[in-house]
Amino acid sequence: MANPFELFDLPVDFHLDNDLLTSRYLALQKSLHPDNFAHSSPQEQRLAMQKSAEVNDALQILKDPVSRADYIIRLNTADVRDIEQKSNRDMEFLMQQLQWRERLEEIEQAQDWDALTNFVRNIESVQRENLTEISTALSEQNWQQAEQINDRLRFMKKLNTEIERVEEQISGF
Repeated sequence: MANPFELFDLPVDFHLDNDLLTSRYLALQKSLHPDNFAHSSPQEQRLAMQKSAEVNDALQILKDPVSRADYIIRLNTADVRDIEQKSNRDMEFLMQQLQWRERLEEIEQAQDWDALTNFVRNIESVQRENLTEISTALSEQNWQQAEQINDRLRFMKKLNTEIERVEEQISGF
């Protein structure tokens, strides 16, 4: 896959101009629209479709802070380890994870909407702090610290999925 930053002609930076990203995405997708290749050879049509899929994949990387940070780290360190194989050595955060999971389970069992709302606020606050920290670590090119913070953000992303499941269950939707 091509470098998503290059594909959208954006600087390699954790902070993105989302409006610029969207406008460049739309321009690329417009230029690759199947109607533009209706009278082209099957090979040209296939290449345009592949390029369109590549643009969509690149957009997903750039829109997601965890994926964007992973890409920046990998780009600068040539580190291609499997994310699922990494071991998180941040024992304090591992303990925090256990506490959050236990708390979410308690909230789910109690069907306590107010407690869930407070829990979500706490998680969002910690997430914002981690996004600020990773931005600093990336700008300072502290790749090891950035990777550790991104591991936290990756966990929190999974936790948010669990929170959504509990929200749906408690609200009855």
